[in-house]
Amino acid sequence: MEEKKIPEFEIEKYIHSLHLHPILEKAALYTLMLPGKRLRPNFLTASAEDFRVSKKTTSKAAMAIEMMHAASLIHDDLPAVDNDNYRRGKPSNHVVFGEDVAIMAGDLLFSTALHLCEEIDESVSVAFSKTLVDLVDGETRDIIMSKSNDVTVDEIVEMYRKKTGALFAFAFSFGPRIAKQSTEKYEEAGYNFGVSFQILDDILDVTSTFEKIGKTPQKDAEQHKATLVQKIGVEDSHKIADTLYRKVLLNLKDSEKLLKEVKKSEKLLRKR
Repeated sequence: MEEKKIPEFEIEKYIHSLHLHPILEKAALYTLMLPGKRLRPNFLTASAEDFRVSKKTTSKAAMAIEMMHAASLIHDDLPAVDNDNYRRGKPSNHVVFGEDVAIMAGDLLFSTALHLCEEIDESVSVAFSKTLVDLVDGETRDIIMSKSNDVTVDEIVEMYRKKTGALFAFAFSFGPRIAKQSTEKYEEAGYNFGVSFQILDDILDVTSTFEKIGKTPQKDAEQHKATLVQKIGVEDSHKIADTLYRKVLLNLKDSEKLLKEVKKSEKLLRKR
């Protein structure tokens, strides 16, 4: 899939404008600039194009969602959480800069992401704050569930909706939110896409290689993670992911740009 050029120059310029300690600045930019699919800002931009949102407003929100995603990756890789030394084929943030600085870099990116959304619109700021709450709650559920032997399929799906789906829900609904139109079907599409995406990611954890996914495979089983793959197997998990993906396409049938972007991402995910 061709990567859209998210406002990386603007991100670097914005981080530079904060006049941070050089090590903190390097740590924050390190994860932000790692090569990746940029799904979330791409989806947000497509949603904005469908509703004719200005490029200036879209640029701020695209930066914010990529910052929040990068922050979550930094914290997710920490030894106390998922304990992964690699991200996107490169050493994780804490491996390069130490756990202490990595935590600060994540905190910084969460803060700057929220600030950028405050500059856009109150409704965007409120929605983004809720997204952060869902993200943190989902990550916490993931941690707690890994210590339990009695987790249901519904509980795992709810964890996926918050941990992974929340950011996609914000991205999908950005255009209609700015246009002051109903966001319900777009948010639901984003949550469903997130669950489907997370299921496929968990399947790759047991079927793929480091070279293809850029992080350590087989980690979920080693860390007793609560995943649908561990609970019901690869085949049945795939069926759920496919069903949810079809619902996403149905909800987005009237959204030309966003639907096109989602279909491009689906082709990429299936090839990995």
